[in-house]
Amino acid sequence: MPPKHILARILWTAVIFLAFVGVAVATRRVAVLLAPAAINPANNPTAALDAHFADRRPLTLIHILPGILFMVLGPMQFIRGLRVRHPRVHRWSGRIFLTASAILGLAGLTMGVGPTVGGVDEKTAILLFGTLFLIFLGKAFWHALRREFAQHREWMIRGFAVGLAVAAIRPLMGAFFAAAVIHKRTPDPGSFFGAAFWIGFTVSAAAAELWIRYTRLSMSARPEASVAK
Repeated sequence: MPPKHILARILWTAVIFLAFVGVAVATRRVAVLLAPAAINPANNPTAALDAHFADRRPLTLIHILPGILFMVLGPMQFIRGLRVRHPRVHRWSGRIFLTASAILGLAGLTMGVGPTVGGVDEKTAILLFGTLFLIFLGKAFWHALRREFAQHREWMIRGFAVGLAVAAIRPLMGAFFAAAVIHKRTPDPGSFFGAAFWIGFTVSAAAAELWIRYTRLSMSARPEASVAK
């Protein structure tokens, strides 16, 4: 198998894994917000986080419910067979995806303006990458309207990568939690949330840019570049 195909499989595996993590985390958060009694704070290591989001229940739900759509529909936008064989499905799923992205992005920025678990570090990461998220997907939509599909693809990758980073941040948080437990310290989310956000967003955005540059020439030569989507 050519190295490029191997790399693509690794990338797809990572994307599906992170999308699954995103859906699982969002589903749990919805369950906790709608049925808080189902979680026993005495036995819940994330009780402080649950309380933080419970204080902003309506805004949190506005953010995470579209987030589930983002995680489910996002990978579909990059399935070449779906784009080529079923362009109408691709267009409509893309419109739903972008609408959900706009809602969750604006809600996320609103949450970032208010109190955050990780303080200034988390707040600046949310405001910076949340703004970039909306700009990237806005440019993707603009290029789609102008039928500039090569540029549309690149901005979609950038926007999706930033959104997917929210799922990548969760394993990082788990690693920080585990490190605290191993060293017999009480986990303090406020001490590592900001670092987890910056690492997750930065690595995800960098990976997207590297993939775009790696595939740019080969993608521009594909016949589907001229196919209406």
